[in-house]
Amino acid sequence: MSMWKTVVPILATIFAAGQCGMPGGWQDADIHSEAVLSALNYAVAQHNRDNQADASLHKVVQIVSAQTQVVAGINYEIVVKLGRTNCQKGEIYQCTFRVWSCPWLNDIHVTKKKCLKPSLNSP
Repeated sequence: MSMWKTVVPILATIFAAGQCGMPGGWQDADIHSEAVLSALNYAVAQHNRDNQADASLHKVVQIVSAQTQVVAGINYEIVVKLGRTNCQKGEIYQCTFRVWSCPWLNDIHVTKKKCLKPSLNSP
């Protein structure tokens, strides 16, 4: 009987990890969810503020992927294709933004940004 007191919790933990993912691990996220879009909007606005020397703003052309990670708050890692708002050449940047959000403290920060050079691709 005492063996079951040990085995059942272990099996339950393994099953839960398989269903929900490892705590602290990255999980695929719905690219259309309000939380992902909010984090993305914040990241793009910050990107545009950081690039004020550029005469044009950047806008999202395509969301490639999104993942979340539960930490002391939530990390969002979002891969997007950005285009310039007034560019006719079709220059597309692929950017990865990592945004940390702590809604209960009303706090949000871009913690990582990596953009690849523009390519002449269609979205």
